[in-house]
Order: sequence, then C-alpha cells, then structure tokens
Amino acid sequence: MNEDVIVIGGGIAGLVAANRAAELGKRVAVLEKSPEQQYICNSRYTYGTFHINFTDVMAAEDELVRKVEEVTDGTAHKDITRAVARDGRRLMQWLRSEGIELIDLGQYHTNVLSPVQRSGAGLKWNGFAGDVALKRLEANLNRRGGKILRGVKARALRLANPGIEVEVEGAKPLRATSVVIADGGFQANSEMVRTHISPAPERLLQRHGGTATGDGLLMAQALGAATTSEMGNFYGHLHSREAMTNAQLWPRPQADDLAAAGIVIDAEGRRVADEGYGGIYLSNAIARLPDPLGTTIVFDQAIWEGPGRNHVQPPNPLVPETGGTLHRANTIAELAAKIGIAAERLNGVVSEYNTAFDDGTLQKLSPPRRSDRAKAWPIRTPPFYAMPICAAITNTMGGIVVDGGARVLDTGGRPIPGLFAAGSTVGGLDGGPYSGYFGGLIKATIGLLAAESIAAPK
Repeated sequence: MNEDVIVIGGGIAGLVAANRAAELGKRVAVLEKSPEQQYICNSRYTYGTFHINFTDVMAAEDELVRKVEEVTDGTAHKDITRAVARDGRRLMQWLRSEGIELIDLGQYHTNVLSPVQRSGAGLKWNGFAGDVALKRLEANLNRRGGKILRGVKARALRLANPGIEVEVEGAKPLRATSVVIADGGFQANSEMVRTHISPAPERLLQRHGGTATGDGLLMAQALGAATTSEMGNFYGHLHSREAMTNAQLWPRPQADDLAAAGIVIDAEGRRVADEGYGGIYLSNAIARLPDPLGTTIVFDQAIWEGPGRNHVQPPNPLVPETGGTLHRANTIAELAAKIGIAAERLNGVVSEYNTAFDDGTLQKLSPPRRSDRAKAWPIRTPPFYAMPICAAITNTMGGIVVDGGARVLDTGGRPIPGLFAAGSTVGGLDGGPYSGYFGGLIKATIGLLAAESIAAPK
C-alpha cells in the first residue's frame, strides 16, 4: 500500500492531521495499534477543554505567547509556541466546520467538546466529549476516502527514496510520501518513565488511556530526530491515595485545590515542595520522591469548605463519598497520631506555616511558599484534616522537536524529509523548572499545521 500520508495514532491530533490532509487532496491512512472499534486513548477520555495555559485560545496571540514563556520560565520553543498561539483559534473554527460541537462554559472553558460529562466521580467517557469527537472525525475521514487501519502497529521508520517506509507488525511495510507521528507521549512506558520522571513509576497513578508507550518518539529518534532537552515533566494531578485501587476516585475528583491552599507533607512530616505552584507542579515533585505514595495534604475546615468545594467535581464531598481516606481531628496533635507522625513535628510544621502566613514571610519558608498563583490559607480552624494522596500521570511533556510547520527536526536543527509530528508526542511547549502546562487538546493544532505543510507547494 502506498499513500500520500500515513498518520501514526488515532487520537484527536492524528485525526485532525488526517482529515485536513485528505481535505487538501491527499490519500491518507491512519495506523491505530488497537483493534477495538472504540479504541482507548487519552483523547477518548478527555474532559474536553481546549486552552493554552488555562487561558482562552481566542485571546491575543502575543498574550498567549507571553503566558507560555512565563509559566515555562522561557524554556518553551518559540516557533511552535507562536504557531499554536496563532492558529489555535483557527483549529476551533475548523473543528466546528467538521461538525464538532464546542460549547462555552466560562472562564478558560470557552471551547469545550460537547456533550460534557462533569458530575459525580470516576471516569465516564462513552458518548461524551472526546469519544463523540473521534467518531465524527473518523466518519469525516471515511467520507473523504481516507481510512483508519485498526490493529496495525508501526515498529520502525526508514527513509526511502522517495518518502518514508513504515515497518508494521505482522505485515508488509507500508510507504508514504509523508508520515505524521501522533501517538501521544510515553506515560505508559514504565521504563521510560523510570528513566526520565520517577524512580518508582509503579507508585504513580496511571491517569491515562494506557496506550501511549513512546513508540513514535523512539522511532523518530532512530531516524536522528531531536528530542527536548528536558524530558522529566508531565501533566498530572493529585488524587486520594485510594485512587490507586479504586477507579471511582479518578480522573475526578482531584485534590489539587486542597493541596494548593494547605500544605503537603511527606511521611516524616516535612513539606515536600512549594504548594503555591499548584497540583501539576506538586504531582511532578512528588513523583521524584523515593516513595511517591508517602505524601499527605494537611488542611482545616475553612479550606475544606472553601477550596475543597471549588471544582465542579470537588473532593468535598466526593472523596469520602467514594471511599477515599479523610482523617479528621479536633487538634493538630490528634491529627498527627492518626497519620503516624510525632505530634511535636506536625505541630511545629503547621505553626511555622501559620506564623509565616501572618507575617507575610511565606517565601522565607523552606521550601518557600508563593501565594501569587494559588492563594495560601492558614490552617487554624478546627476540625483539621489529612488526606493521603498519590501523584497521577496523564501525559508526558517532553518529546519530539518540531518547527513551526510541524516538521520533525534532527539533532542539527534540520527537517527530516517527509517526517512530521503532532499532539502530545511533540515537546517544547510545556515544562520548565515548575512543570508549566501548555494544554493537551490544543496540541491538535499541530496536526492541522502538519497537514498544511505536507500539502503546501514544494
């Protein structure tokens, strides 16, 4: 089989690339390694919000670029950052033209896949958001003469003359003029996660579809592709520790707002990181600990009734209602006994934190506590609470380096002929010292750019 374009991966970025290429007159095949009709991937599970750093994608291009540079501490790659900031709004228009409904739920949730599922706890995806979008995009691809080949796993890429040959499991190699790698990150590859992210990947909650094993990234590297210099960040959240065994406790409710308002301590009663950077950063910091399952959030009644109820699917009351542990006590000393920490240690940590809060010296704590991103709350209103937590990984941030046209670059900064990448397999948009998050679904814009680069006159 010879095609103009082969797309590896049937998530939203891959199907955007495939449809746009077919729309522009190219013969397209999508290789999806799962044989299932409703194959599982992160796009199938998605909450459905398109955003750039928790900002409306319709905001001014320069504002979006500035926010990404700020949250990644200047480590984001400028060309692809600006390309997505510029063309993200065009992706929204294109998706609507494809018959995909996007609704406005306010704040940065202004472009959300419909129908939404935002009530109760646990994972509900069948017939909602990403599931509906993938079905629509597949139907559109079929109508345009393209196809999804299920149960076809790419194993290796070889430069051919012309084009690229794709070696697949159990079948003859396929060839195309162009290949788009869109198979997600490497969060489901425990050894890669161990190498780059955590000494104990088995002690992280796998908050994803379980299918992104880094195959595309490894195949690209074998062709000489560059990857981002930092591979150790991921997008994820904090959850009740029982989520490791109780599926009703993920992907929602999250415990991020509780952690960002109170303090997060390890098994010895020491604060582990700056809570003011929020749940994504804290998830990364916890994942790097020798024991990622040894952390607990400590907070009080005011936090439980305030930030604890902030989210549309909040930990209060969903965590205790669905079987998550929530220790409750009338004094800090009593709370310490319930979580197995010496009373003087926990009293000291909470007292030091409260004093710094009162004196406006949170930045002088060790570790420091900023409060300009996430508001700090004192811990002094009984009853007091402790929630054992786990860090959950959804998708990795590091990945393949591309230019502003989604062309994969080699280690010398040159485009590899015919090779493109899109979606979460692309690096250079997230990361930095505080695990700044760009956004997941919006990376489908890179699929749009890949298709248009492929179809552009040579």
